[in-house]
Amino acid sequence: MTALLLKTDSALSDAGTPSHPALAALPANMVWAWERPEDLRWLPDDVGVAYVASTIMLRGEEALVHPRTAQLLVREATPLVPVLHVDASWRLPPALSEQQTSRIAQELLRVAQRGNRHVVQLDFEVRRSQRPFLAATISAIRSRLDPSIALSVTALASWCLDDTWMQGSAADEIVPMAFRMGQEEQALRRRLAQQQGFKPAYCRSAVGFATDEPILNLRNKRRYYFSPTAWTADKWQATPHPLQTNATLSQPQFLTASQ
Repeated sequence: MTALLLKTDSALSDAGTPSHPALAALPANMVWAWERPEDLRWLPDDVGVAYVASTIMLRGEEALVHPRTAQLLVREATPLVPVLHVDASWRLPPALSEQQTSRIAQELLRVAQRGNRHVVQLDFEVRRSQRPFLAATISAIRSRLDPSIALSVTALASWCLDDTWMQGSAADEIVPMAFRMGQEEQALRRRLAQQQGFKPAYCRSAVGFATDEPILNLRNKRRYYFSPTAWTADKWQATPHPLQTNATLSQPQFLTASQ
């Protein structure tokens, strides 16, 4: 298995500012659109959408691909970032083979063409024993991805606290998810509040929040918002975020698996 690719010129500056030009041009506020019907035509012009474009289930030797089937409705000018979501079966643990790495990379390269901001995101939560596989997969993707396209990767909050195994990752952006943090969530929240966010520079360019949990006042440059239910304009307005401008509706764009 390929080792984790270490970058001698880190994708993130010491201040946690993304150096990749595609990330620098991405909105400061993004909403995650999961695999369900979403009508987001009401979003302000300066809010983008990171939407699940495809899901892969790793099971045994298999890598089962499920392209998005739920309709996503956005305005033509809305910044779009396709997301590849990867799950690992608990009943039939994956082999974590080079073939599975290759299949994930292949599918991510395919969905990368479904965005309009030269950014693609990988969402893959792994157990400790599966970390070398994720590191190898990220490296394989980055080596095959067009250099003009930025690679964003989500991360568990713990990976950006004491457990800094993602340092030197080939990803251009790491998005620690400051929600659903497990049994020690309250202690982790207090710690993040006290230290005003994640300390490693590679974890300070972006952060993820959930609308059904208190949102921490962190200093990350970009915020991704997850909603457990379909987004509405009222829900967005009730979510703490920097002041946004009002959006005007334009001709909607339909995104389905056939595109």
